[in-house]
Amino acid sequence: MNARDYATLEPMIHPDFVARMPQSGEQSRGLEGFRLQAESYPGGIPDVPPLGEVQLLGDEERWVITPGFTVVPLGSATEFTIVGRVAYPDGKLWHSVMVVELRDELLYRVDFFFAPEMPAPLLGSLPTWSADTQ
Repeated sequence: MNARDYATLEPMIHPDFVARMPQSGEQSRGLEGFRLQAESYPGGIPDVPPLGEVQLLGDEERWVITPGFTVVPLGSATEFTIVGRVAYPDGKLWHSVMVVELRDELLYRVDFFFAPEMPAPLLGSLPTWSADTQ
């Protein structure tokens, strides 16, 4: 993305590709729609510096428990999750989560979620819990 090399991205993108940002309601269809959405970003597409704290979750069994206590998988051979941090144009770091789906070995769906970094409101005032805590 930083290179703006859409010709290299094109063979990796499914013809029915959709990128969604549920928090803002943004959605783009196809590589061209994604490019137009990115280029419409205020101030242009920001260069995202490579950050070493990116995790790719998939290909191995990982499960989570929902608030309704339902157990659901985090990934499969065609679905995976990317967790990392991105620098916004103002220099602040945000946490990012991308839920990715492949179809025909091509990028088919991506849902992007972002959350600002923030200090714990009661940092230092809460006890640290462990298995040894009674």
